Amino acid sequence: MSRYVGPRLRIIRRLGKLRGFTRKKPFRRSFRGKGLFRGKVLPPGQHGLTKLFKSRPFDSCESDYLIRLKVKQRLRYNYGIGEKQLINYVRKAKKTKESTGQVLLQLLEMRLDNVVFRLNMAPTIVAARQLISHGHIRVNQKKVNIASYMCKPKDVISVAMKQSSLKLVNRNLQSYYKKMRFYKKRLEKTLAYILFRLKIADTMTNALQLINQGKISVNNRKINAPNYVCNAKDVLSITTDQGSRKIKLSEYFRD
Repeated sequence: MSRYVGPRLRIIRRLGKLRGFTRKKPFRRSFRGKGLFRGKVLPPGQHGLTKLFKSRPFDSCESDYLIRLKVKQRLRYNYGIGEKQLINYVRKAKKTKESTGQVLLQLLEMRLDNVVFRLNMAPTIVAARQLISHGHIRVNQKKVNIASYMCKPKDVISVAMKQSSLKLVNRNLQSYYKKMRFYKKRLEKTLAYILFRLKIADTMTNALQLINQGKISVNNRKINAPNYVCNAKDVLSITTDQGSRKIKLSEYFRD
């Protein structure tokens, strides 16, 4: 089977998030009504809403064959390999004495396109494959333009000393660092992280336990979500065995 060149968002809606496949996110394809399915991604097709309501929110009714098929498709689409390539990797993994599934993932992760993607030189594995095929990547100071090249533990992956190559990879790295800074700032505003920084909880695990036990309130409202984003005007209320305590977050955000 040849490389997939069709709509990628459709695959994401059917199989779930695949970071190496595409950067697209189905924000506009989620259910905005009320109930248990609020925020769930709609399956593809004109009957996607009907399929969502027929599915069970907690107890999955999928057959074993469908579960295995989706796992296989996730591997194929995420790593950008064909059916015959995946079969060859499975045969290689079966020849070893170790766990077949673990060896299979090791073989897929040691591909050059995946290594370039893991080094954040490219936003997706598809983009990493394009970098390699255009001759921007070096392995042990030698040009390699084969995306399926199997890397070894002591190999040195570098960028070609050309202005176009360095500019392209630097732009991808800057985009990645910018995204990580955004996530870091958002993490610092979450309820669990604030409890840890204010030394109300010794560890993040204890902070999560306090939130799950319902001992934390924000503006006199109990919060059970650890990723709840707080603001400077919020007031925390902590209920423990020693008593209750209120903390204004204006000073935390000022620091």
